[in-house]
Amino acid sequence: MTHSTWRPLSRTARSLVGILIVLPIALFAIAYKVDDLIRENYDQDLRLSHTFELVEARAEVEKTMVDHFLSLGRLAALVEANPQLDQSQFEELARAVARPEDLVINYAAAPDLVVEFVHPLDRNQAAIGLDYAANDQQRDGVTSALDNRAAVVVGPIDLVQGGRGLILRQPVFAGAGGSGGSRRLWGVVSLVLDYDAFWDASGVMELAADYQLFVTSDFNGDGVDEAVFGDPQVAGANPIELAFQFPTGSWTLMAVPRPGWPAGPPDATRNRLVMALISAILIASVLTIGALALLHLTSRKRLSAAVEAMNDGFAMFDSERRLIAYNKRYAEIYDNAAEKIRQGTTFDEIITLAAEHGMHVAALGREDEWVQERIASFDGPDTTFEQELCSGRHLLASDRSLEDGGKVCLRTDITELKHAQEKAEAASKAKSEFINTLSHELRTPLTVILGVSGLLKQADRLGPVRALMAELERDPVDAAATRAATEAVFAQFRDMLDKQERSARQMLDLVNDVLDMAKVESGSYDFNLARHSTQDIIDHVHEQMIQRAHAKGLELIMPPASGHVYCDKLRTTQILLNLVGNAIKFTEAGRVTLSVQQTDSVVSFEVSDTGQGISAGDQQHIFEAFKQLDSSDIRAHGGVGLGLAISRQLAQLQNGTLEVSSELGAGSSFVLRLPERAPEADGLAADKADGGPVGRHAA
Repeated sequence: MTHSTWRPLSRTARSLVGILIVLPIALFAIAYKVDDLIRENYDQDLRLSHTFELVEARAEVEKTMVDHFLSLGRLAALVEANPQLDQSQFEELARAVARPEDLVINYAAAPDLVVEFVHPLDRNQAAIGLDYAANDQQRDGVTSALDNRAAVVVGPIDLVQGGRGLILRQPVFAGAGGSGGSRRLWGVVSLVLDYDAFWDASGVMELAADYQLFVTSDFNGDGVDEAVFGDPQVAGANPIELAFQFPTGSWTLMAVPRPGWPAGPPDATRNRLVMALISAILIASVLTIGALALLHLTSRKRLSAAVEAMNDGFAMFDSERRLIAYNKRYAEIYDNAAEKIRQGTTFDEIITLAAEHGMHVAALGREDEWVQERIASFDGPDTTFEQELCSGRHLLASDRSLEDGGKVCLRTDITELKHAQEKAEAASKAKSEFINTLSHELRTPLTVILGVSGLLKQADRLGPVRALMAELERDPVDAAATRAATEAVFAQFRDMLDKQERSARQMLDLVNDVLDMAKVESGSYDFNLARHSTQDIIDHVHEQMIQRAHAKGLELIMPPASGHVYCDKLRTTQILLNLVGNAIKFTEAGRVTLSVQQTDSVVSFEVSDTGQGISAGDQQHIFEAFKQLDSSDIRAHGGVGLGLAISRQLAQLQNGTLEVSSELGAGSSFVLRLPERAPEADGLAADKADGGPVGRHAA
């Protein structure tokens, strides 16, 4: 929709269209956020329920493993007590610590890190003579046990006697004890668990029917995990992770339900229809499974983040006026009192420091009284008020009571709103002054026109007419006297009609200014853009303005110009007539000059004068519509102050600019810059030096 089509729409219709556009987007965003929260709660609940099931399996694994750690520990203690044992003695010790379940493949002892004793011997003969130091697969596990001086579990290990196992090893130290004795490394005792039987007995294999599992071990304690059981791809599927608690070393269980995590709740469609109810059920479920503390912490963090993200200052005080919470924006607003804005500081201390630092305009010169007023207001009922800071900012302050006697304070920076309000009031005042000036300027020529018309209706009462009639009534008539009386009548009529014509033209100029401004604002100006001779344009201006300049005793200088400019000749002439007319109007003595400078791409028309000049502050406003620098000056010289605003708009609509430079007491200079040729079709434009239209532009 174009701008011209949009403008006639009523404000209500535009607001309705805006609501119809924004509301669906807002509703979609809210629904999306609520649905996302429901999905998050569902995921948490699902993971927690699976975690409970996995915790039971973990407990069984830990129990099974710890029992065998204890068996290994007892075997190590027995070997330390009898380091000179043989195979038969070792078998007797192994049988003493053996457990009834059939998970242990063998017990072994390796004095000097070489396996010499195994139980049972009949199916583990291949392990005899195994040198741990020379075995790449088992060396790291033995080294870890020696470094930790404690039992460790490693695996899975391919056993020399066949199959795979989990090996529990513990170093054995022999020698005298006590403060005077010394202990040396005797060797290592180990317990080998059947890998598959262990997982089956601990219930993990049964669990694998419902879960994809992966178990890792960090038996060295160096942070490098080794695979113990399951599929390593589970680690990248957002698994549930549980740590096993062993006497030494650590395992981590990772689990993902088969066939994987669901994309969302199974009843997502119904959930979207009854989001509030589903949310309540999910929250209740989370509360029943012990996640209240986690959700409460998350909610507090979210609330804290939301408060911190506010553009408004936020502070909360307890019933004793102590600050218990605030956001960064609140501290920034009261930056001069920032040293006191911290938890535990009282409201009295904060505002006292603010008054001492001269932050509040209302407190200047009456600090103590103002502090007492603020404390009384703070302790009183809910209130909303404005605060003006000495920094120039304006705040909308709101103090609201809490049920426990505390207060919540909001501080909204309304500086921009205040400035906008002031600008709106200034604009309204400027338009009112414009209407007053316009009515005055229109009334003056209308008074003259009506006065002259009234006099003409009673022409017989005019002195020259009565003198003529008296001459005509003489007998005989004096021809010379009659001729003189007649000429006097015509002279008076001409003078009266001149006044009437000047007043009518003045009123026409006022109406044209108002109509031109209306056209510019509505975008309904039409332009016939073409290349025109700059000399033709300034010649026309000279013809229009030379008499006005001479009538005021001013010198009008317009040096010859050459070249062409790409513009609408009528509108460009209108701009220059306005600029030269203003220069003549506001120059009491001296000269007004219109000169032309041309480059390859830009033509500059400069109108300078020797008038009173314009202050730097006023130069910012002279091109604003309805903005009069001095209404008394405007009325003294005529016009309503729209000419420069219209001229700049007409320049911009021709792809040009209009700028001013001036100094009080040293005159002013206005420069109109227009393109030398059209941006496109340069060749065609160059052929139209006489002003033939090569383009048409509607503002």
